Amino acid sequence: MIGKAQIGRLYWDLNSLSQMRSSKEAVKEFEAYLFHIFLKEAFDDSSSLFGNSFQGKFFKDMFAMELSQEIADTDPLKLASFFEEAIKRYKSIGGR
Repeated sequence: MIGKAQIGRLYWDLNSLSQMRSSKEAVKEFEAYLFHIFLKEAFDDSSSLFGNSFQGKFFKDMFAMELSQEIADTDPLKLASFFEEAIKRYKSIGGR
């Protein structure tokens, strides 16, 4: 499980993905990244509650990041098991 201590780490830092200990940890980060992109686009509305100021955009991005992390931790769509199975199959056919 990815803890709150890792919230500060950038989701788009692909170098950190290669340094992770397990594929399960990498899958969780990737899932959080996907949800972050989705939520960021969903919140991208000029007439939103957050406004169009720098502060509003900043808060909106932080909110999307935190919400995506919580969604990835609960895994409601079971994407983690899908990605883990894909990694196992890739490794079984000779992938790294």
